[in-house]
Amino acid sequence: MLNKILFIIIFNCFLFGNIFAQSYNQMLDHDSEWHLTVCNNGCITDIYFTDGDTLYNNYNYKILNGYHYISKSFWLREDVISERVYLSFIQNSNRKEVLLYDFNLQKGDSININNPISPFVSNPGLYLVDSTINKQLNDGLYYDHFYLSSLSSQINESAVWIEGIGSLSLINAPGGTPDVNGSGKLSCYFNDGNLIYSQLDSISACVYTNPNLNSFNIQEVDHSSILFYTDLFGRKVKFSTNKLIITHYDNGSVEKKIYLE
Repeated sequence: MLNKILFIIIFNCFLFGNIFAQSYNQMLDHDSEWHLTVCNNGCITDIYFTDGDTLYNNYNYKILNGYHYISKSFWLREDVISERVYLSFIQNSNRKEVLLYDFNLQKGDSININNPISPFVSNPGLYLVDSTINKQLNDGLYYDHFYLSSLSSQINESAVWIEGIGSLSLINAPGGTPDVNGSGKLSCYFNDGNLIYSQLDSISACVYTNPNLNSFNIQEVDHSSILFYTDLFGRKVKFSTNKLIITHYDNGSVEKKIYLE
């Protein structure tokens, strides 16, 4: 009888352990595209994306490309076993690597934050994981959300990460506060062209630009909402391809992108 009870206890522990155990949502096992929106006299959406691979010091990296604070000299790599993501970049003519994300952190843990080449303090020190919440995203799957705050009285930042996506601020600023009126906030995230995350408080739609192919997938755009196009200097222009233009919508939002032929 005792053996039977013991078996039932062990079986239930195994069963419920498997039910609640979650597999790690990788960040770099696919093509990724992040849309970051900044609103200042109108909203502009910058696009960042993984753009091929490179091998360096026996590590495989994803090349990060896009506008603003991102350049092709930014490389990302992921250690799936430790659930950590690293950024390699050039500083003082030398290539340097820092830890960006540790998705294995638990509530109460701390991490030394790096915000390399960003509008935030580069080395703000320790951040505390205030909480982690598992939430469902657009693809129907559940992802861990990490809420962090600085332990320094001189740093007033509250960061948010999503496992498999990264910061809701700039991708290279894990310690940055997501803020459309500041340095920006993530509006959309695509995994191999599939919309995983969206926050449409500042833009009208998430549109996959697919920069690694020869054309943009614009089937999600409501073209009736487009008012006009301008260049970077605010001058009205006709729609054109292969150069940066800004699309202005009738709801007051604007979006910066390149349409490729």
